[in-house]
Amino acid sequence: MSASHFLLLVESDPERTDALATGLVRLGVEPIRVADLADAVAVVKAKEYAIAAIVVPADASGSDLRKALKSMRRREPVMPAMAYGKAPEASQATALRSAGVLLALWDGYDEGILRFQVNRLLSGDTQSAARRSRRAPIATPVRVFVGGREKGGVLYSISEGGCFIETPRASMEGARLNLRFELEGQAFELEGAVAFSNVPGNLQRPNLPLGMGVRFDSVPPAAQGTLGQLIQKRTEALEV
Repeated sequence: MSASHFLLLVESDPERTDALATGLVRLGVEPIRVADLADAVAVVKAKEYAIAAIVVPADASGSDLRKALKSMRRREPVMPAMAYGKAPEASQATALRSAGVLLALWDGYDEGILRFQVNRLLSGDTQSAARRSRRAPIATPVRVFVGGREKGGVLYSISEGGCFIETPRASMEGARLNLRFELEGQAFELEGAVAFSNVPGNLQRPNLPLGMGVRFDSVPPAAQGTLGQLIQKRTEALEV
């Protein structure tokens, strides 16, 4: 992920904010930490940094948040927002959505989910999980069979149409693969082809780990239904 991204991080309690800021730096994102929403607006007005997005505490005041984001978006029309912290009650979640905060990073996230959500935030991928063929973070082992040989990897993300496999041994674009993995107790065996490789010297997607994107062949209806439900559930957990 490019180190040129600046992200506004509105302070919550020190332990929570420190942990998030550290994780962002590891991903190559520079957090501009501010004490409150008023300071966030001031930073955007100053135009000292090219702010790509803002992350706010989940318990931020709905009315204050709406005003602050409205002010910031007058200067930076594309200002995606994500909430972090303890998952809120229904009324607070409604207030966040009303203010235009759609993505969530609830307590208990791991590094894989952080990377996935920051990628979504910075790419503007904030559409609802109701959209068909959404991607979801997975972080589960996968057995990859190619050319009569087996190699291991980790599923980084998956959709009904394909997946990204994190591996230092990516296959070349167009290579045919057989994938075997297990999700929530159900075994999957799917055929597909490498759509792109993300390798040192040829990072086609710098925001992704080393590995390869795979496009599935026709997925059996039963597997497609199960996969769709799983993706829907996981993606909804990452949205306000």
